[in-house]
Formats: sequence, C-alpha cells, structure tokens
Amino acid sequence: MEKKIAVLGGGTGISTILRGLKFYSKNISAVVSMSDDGGGSGILREELNILPPGDVRRCLIALSNTDETLKELLNYRFKSGTLKNQNVGNILIAALADIFGSFDRALIEMSSVFNVTGKIIPVTLDETHLVAEFLSKDKVVGESYIPKMCYRLNTRIEKMSMIPHYPRANDDALRAILDADIVIIGPGSLYTSVIPNFLVAGINEALRDTKAHIIYIANAMTQRGETKNYSLRDHFEAILKHSSYEFIDEVIANSYRATDDVYNYYYKKEESMPIFASDDDRKYFEEKNVLLTEGKFIDVKDGFIRHDGKKIGSCIFERTFL
Repeated sequence: MEKKIAVLGGGTGISTILRGLKFYSKNISAVVSMSDDGGGSGILREELNILPPGDVRRCLIALSNTDETLKELLNYRFKSGTLKNQNVGNILIAALADIFGSFDRALIEMSSVFNVTGKIIPVTLDETHLVAEFLSKDKVVGESYIPKMCYRLNTRIEKMSMIPHYPRANDDALRAILDADIVIIGPGSLYTSVIPNFLVAGINEALRDTKAHIIYIANAMTQRGETKNYSLRDHFEAILKHSSYEFIDEVIANSYRATDDVYNYYYKKEESMPIFASDDDRKYFEEKNVLLTEGKFIDVKDGFIRHDGKKIGSCIFERTFL
C-alpha cells in the first residue's frame, strides 16, 4: 500500500523535496507555513487581504505534472511596469481566492488545473505575523525583516512567536499529520520557514499523537541572519525549544562535501558554511534515541547547493523498517 506522506515547511526548501517524493508516493500533503510578508506575496497580502501565495505556489509547481511551459508561466515574474516583481502564479491564486471566496478553495482549483500530485495545505487560514526576539532582547515583527535585523545586530534569535499569539491550525493540516505514515519536516530557513509551523495551535499535538515516522531533513548550509555558525545539534535544539514535545524520530543530514570552488563562489560572501554531523552530534542523537542518517543528499546546480529530492526519497522509501 502506498505510504501517506505529510511534509511541513515553507519557502523553497520543501519544494525541492516534493519534486523527488512524488516519484515514490502519490499520497502527499504539503503543509505550508503562512508567514511570508516579503516581495510580491507581501504586496498581495497587504492589498488584497489574502494569505501569502508564494510558498504554496512553489509547492504547487513542484507537485505539478503539467507542461513545462505552464510551470514557467506560473514562475514568471514581471520585470517592469505596475506589475514589476509580481509573479503570475501568485496573481492566479489571488484571483481564484477572490472568485471562490477562500484561499484554500483557490488551491484546490489550481491543483486540479495543473494536475498536482497530492494536496497543498496552508498550515493555518488565520492571518499571522512572525515575531523574533533576539539574545540582545530586541524584537522585530515580520518574516522578511527578521534575518536582516539579526545580521545587523550581530546576535542570535532567542525565541519566535506569532501575532496573533495562537493562530488556529487548518483542520486539513491536522488531518494530514494524524493520518500520515511518514511526516517530513524541512528543509528550509530554520526560523522563518520551519519553526513557524510549530507556533500554530494544534500542530505540536498532532505531531505528538500521530503514529507516523517523523523525519527532520537538516539544512545543508547555514544561513546568514538566521543560523550563522549553527551546528546540526543547534538546528535540532532550536526546533525542540519551539515545540512542546520531542517527536522527531530521525534526522537526515548531508555528508557530501562539494568542491572548495562551490563554497567560495557564493557562500563565502554570504558567511554561509556547510553543515556536517560531528562526533559530538552523533553522540547527542544516539543519547536522544534519534536515528541519524548521513549520506550524499545534495546536488550542485549553477554553483548553488540544493537538496536532491530523488536521493532523499530513495533513502526514505527504500528501507524495510518504514
């Protein structure tokens, strides 16, 4: 029987995983964070009073089985005029939300038109805004401002919260987690894409109660403004700090080192470093009774390091204990 998969995250991170997972299961639910307030999504959110469409659009394209030209159309961003920096896919989602009266109905219609494998589910249908409190005790509101302020203050993020404090989980998101055989968390920006899902009322309880095998896919690189100098353990403990329960069964971490040219091309100036498990990390996860799976889980495209969804899918599904 085909495994039921629920993937939690946001941004571009989980879309790369979804592209690979759809070769192993058609029963996929992408549960997507709804805190984006930057770029074209932020403009549509403010002007039309809708949920941010950018992250769900990326997931829709990743799971779509339509013509490549249509996928390019959904990703197309206007370069000039009053629509400059607006994305065609975002506008289509906004239009369908207006036509059908709800954001989630718009995603259902888009999924049907673009022949999407599985479901794309907003983690909450409430309007939310991320709040970061830093070690310096400063606070900032807004997903797009958090990395910039963290970098400017040269500090670490101490705690994440939301306005309103307890947005309600989408019932479909809870159902997807509870019914899943496998739940995958990440990869993605730790504080602005992954952790926001745990700040939604009901999600932590669903992760506690599900019978699914829960996997955290660790980022391959640190991120300036969010996780500078973070170890693998630091990422894991940040999740534990923002969740009510210790529900992760396994961590998948990349162990493949790209060439120095790749790290020096872009990542050096971004102060971004590769994340590999250390002996201390391995000991920590062993003591936590969390399975640590290491392997070559990245690909290098145009000088950028990206997770390889097919390799991760192969690792997850071609095992007998799941």
